[in-house]
Amino acid sequence: MNEPAAPRKAPPITVTRDADTGRITAHGGDGLAHGILERTFFLREVRGVTWHPMSPTVEPADEAAVAKLAVARLQAAGYRVQADPQFATSTTDPRYVTTGRSIANLAESIREAGNPAEVSDRLEEVTAAHDGILASLGQLLHSLASVYDGLGGPADRHVAARVRYLAEHRLGPITADLLHTRAELADRTTAPARPGTALPAAALPASPASTASGRTR
Repeated sequence: MNEPAAPRKAPPITVTRDADTGRITAHGGDGLAHGILERTFFLREVRGVTWHPMSPTVEPADEAAVAKLAVARLQAAGYRVQADPQFATSTTDPRYVTTGRSIANLAESIREAGNPAEVSDRLEEVTAAHDGILASLGQLLHSLASVYDGLGGPADRHVAARVRYLAEHRLGPITADLLHTRAELADRTTAPARPGTALPAAALPASPASTASGRTR
């Protein structure tokens, strides 16, 4: 286990079993704490305030262990946690770089870029045709739609169609705009490209067309 982060100046987070519903719930914390809980089998609920009941997908025999894991992760991030005795632990859980944090790090590197060429270079991770951030998000949405296709409920086909619409008609314009932005930023500078980033003198390829599967061709 790793050492916890410096204590955060935030109210303590409580992790307790609700007397009325019997579900383990967490209350308090900020956005980072909410993200930790949501990655540890808790679901976000917003009813005036934000709170997190444990997901019903957790088996009853595993609930205490999952609650302890959430407490350990929160403590590793520097939060004070007040937990029921059966969920309390003095340990911390190793922190890791989440997918969202990786994208946030990319955003910070764009803010700190020294010139338009560097910004253009960093955008390649966002706009890459097959496995860039936007392409991967499209694949995620299509996968979610496929799940709803197989559920068979009266509203499930509508949800599947809506999710596919988001993938095919909302991500496409964003991708096209950012591809144009990246090219425009690259054209703004006459500074030599960084080693390994120069492209051969040729026309830029056309934006890949999306398919019904969410992949590109």
